[in-house]
Amino acid sequence: MISATFIFKQKSSDSEFESLDNSIEKFVTNHPEYLGRDQWSNQEKGILAVVYYFRSEKGLAALKSFSDHKEAKSKYDKWYDGYKVIISQVLETYGDGNLDHLILDRSEI
Repeated sequence: MISATFIFKQKSSDSEFESLDNSIEKFVTNHPEYLGRDQWSNQEKGILAVVYYFRSEKGLAALKSFSDHKEAKSKYDKWYDGYKVIISQVLETYGDGNLDHLILDRSEI
């Protein structure tokens, strides 16, 4: 399993951003490699993080090559004060079973 964490500080939004964001979200969530996502925020720093989970690198590669994603990335400085992307391979997950989460246990990896 691959996770892609997008961490950003948004400075503005407009109709172009909303349109691209909606298109990218629809593309990702309908891709067969997509497993789900988490979203976190740090109100103190004004930072948001979105973690997408994919079965393999194929899902991530599809997102990277998606035309609306490429366009949004080329214009990021219109909407973000900064961003960072962290790509990770998920090797293991575990817990006590009492937390409802989209990734249930290591059998899904």
